[in-house]
Amino acid sequence: MLTEREIEIIKLRKKGLKQKKIAEKLNLSQPAVSKFENNVKKKIKDSWNTIEIIRKLGVKIET
Repeated sequence: MLTEREIEIIKLRKKGLKQKKIAEKLNLSQPAVSKFENNVKKKIKDSWNTIEIIRKLGVKIET
């Protein structure tokens, strides 16, 4: 699950802000913003990998 901060950063990226501007706006360092973005990418990748394993096992997921 994404944290509130990760979601906030992704929303600002969607608006077209660069990491440096996001860092300034949220009073963070640019490397911190980069780390948050990398965490989001990893979480998404892990989720997709989990879904693929479940599909290969033939498990049906109801939403």
